[in-house]
Amino acid sequence: MIYFLTGITASGKSNLAHKIALENNMSILSVDSMAVYKNLNILTAKPTDVMQAQVRYYGLNIADTSQNFSVIDFLNYLIKEEIPSKSFTEDILAVGGTGLYIKAMIDKYEFKPTDPTIRAELELLNYDNLLVFHKVNDIPLPNVELNKRRLIRNIEDFMLNESKYVFPDLCLPKNYVGVFWNHPDYKENIKRRTKSMIESGLMNEIDNLKNPSKTVLQAIGLNESGDLEENINLKTNRLAKKQITWFKKETKIKMLTTSDESEIYKEMMDIINE
Repeated sequence: MIYFLTGITASGKSNLAHKIALENNMSILSVDSMAVYKNLNILTAKPTDVMQAQVRYYGLNIADTSQNFSVIDFLNYLIKEEIPSKSFTEDILAVGGTGLYIKAMIDKYEFKPTDPTIRAELELLNYDNLLVFHKVNDIPLPNVELNKRRLIRNIEDFMLNESKYVFPDLCLPKNYVGVFWNHPDYKENIKRRTKSMIESGLMNEIDNLKNPSKTVLQAIGLNESGDLEENINLKTNRLAKKQITWFKKETKIKMLTTSDESEIYKEMMDIINE
């Protein structure tokens, strides 16, 4: 079965997850969209070598920093590692704060792929041409305010509907599948963590990156003004607010606001032992 310990960034969920995994003979699946990247050990606060020797970790170091890694790439990785089938034979603790990854797993998201050849051809058409394309090919128009982008996406949806991507079933708890740790002191936690990262050599880690993707640059905050520490704190605080907003809408995950790790531990163990 797969359980989810998610939460606001810098809440302490990773260390708690490791403790729970050790006690319950579980493997851990990272659901962090930045931890997938190689050579970002400090920035993403990855588990130490000792921790990875104690517990089997999935979802770490699976993409080069030059790659814009997508949720589809993540789901394909899970299939490659046989996580859906393993969820029926062993216990796995999914840990991280990337809402789209988690929602795609627990709500069986359906994704319609975009064919780059089709997209390139459609981009050459103007608004009126796209309307004609709809009429000639008997494609119903969407019942929304129309613009070029929506018309292109509507054509793609119509043409690629049969190749939609459906993630396989997972073995999940019947009620709540896990906990979101909404730590009330997250802003101070973020500041302390960023300072610790810089003291641990974050600048060297960043300087050694070769051709980092747009995704990586945005996460680091190099596209912001000011110094690196300020940028990382700014980006991380924005992320934290987005995480709270996202997971408030996720009814299968219980949100707990507390600074007491033991409360999160108890709730997780209740779900695991249910």
